[in-house]
Amino acid sequence: MKVLSEPEAAVTLLKEPRRRILDLAREEPVTAVELAERLGESRQRVGYHVRQLEATGLLKEASRSRRGSVLERRYVASASQYGLSPDLLGPLAAGMDGGDAASAAHLLGALHQVQREVAAALERGTSQGRRVPTLTLSTQLRFRDREQRGAFATALKEALTRVVAQHSLPPTDSGDDERAANGDTLQPFRLTLTLNPSET
Repeated sequence: MKVLSEPEAAVTLLKEPRRRILDLAREEPVTAVELAERLGESRQRVGYHVRQLEATGLLKEASRSRRGSVLERRYVASASQYGLSPDLLGPLAAGMDGGDAASAAHLLGALHQVQREVAAALERGTSQGRRVPTLTLSTQLRFRDREQRGAFATALKEALTRVVAQHSLPPTDSGDDERAANGDTLQPFRLTLTLNPSET
């Protein structure tokens, strides 16, 4: 998984046939000639798009070999999946900025914050060869009416407060990094709960 935060890379990814090129290059290393044949495009056009994808790090060289006077290069996608960072929108990106915690805009701002933080953690983890510790829970539920939904929200907040108090360290106001017994800085985690209408 690779999250794009640079505008140039995002623009490069969104142009066709570049997404199809990356899709094919996820399966196995391919040459520009093979890509042109599979896409039904000219070699010159595909070669141009391959160079653009390589320049932005979306494609990387997997191998090269020489056949007579021809240098054959095989390419592979730099990731199996891609995402777009909300940072691409700069100050226009949805943010929480106070407001109503029950509003859809506030929820989108919270999701953008989660996406931004997870993308940064994923980038660090990938560079260090470490798995990012995360947890995702998802379920569908129905409510009889607004009153039942409100009672659910109240009970959930109370349960969350209790679980956090029982199973995590209390927050510190010192501003200093907390450290474990071995001296390592303790990693802070963010817990975000959302509830939204489901389309499925």
